[in-house]
Amino acid sequence: MEGQVLNISPIVVWVVALSQLLTFGLTIWGLMASGSRANAKKIEDHAKRLDGHEGRLSSVEQTARSLPAPEDLHKLDLSIEKLQGRIETMSAVLERVEAIVSRHENHILDGRGR
Repeated sequence: MEGQVLNISPIVVWVVALSQLLTFGLTIWGLMASGSRANAKKIEDHAKRLDGHEGRLSSVEQTARSLPAPEDLHKLDLSIEKLQGRIETMSAVLERVEAIVSRHENHILDGRGR
């Protein structure tokens, strides 16, 4: 057997071609994936903001639960009206008591002078 020379030049051409295609493919992949990474960051930022809003909303809901209902406010209004009526009645009674006390004072003061 004579020494045959192994010709690898066609294999080298194919390896270089595949290397170029792989490089081109990875470049395209990187360009396409960069948009999804940016979107992932935006989604993460929005998730953080949403968590913050969720906490604030829970606080508002808790505050709203502790507020009186319209029926409670109506009962309170009726109670205040009753109190105003009683105060007016007591005011009239106190005017009469004041008149009586004034007469007693006058009587006592007139009695001292005698």
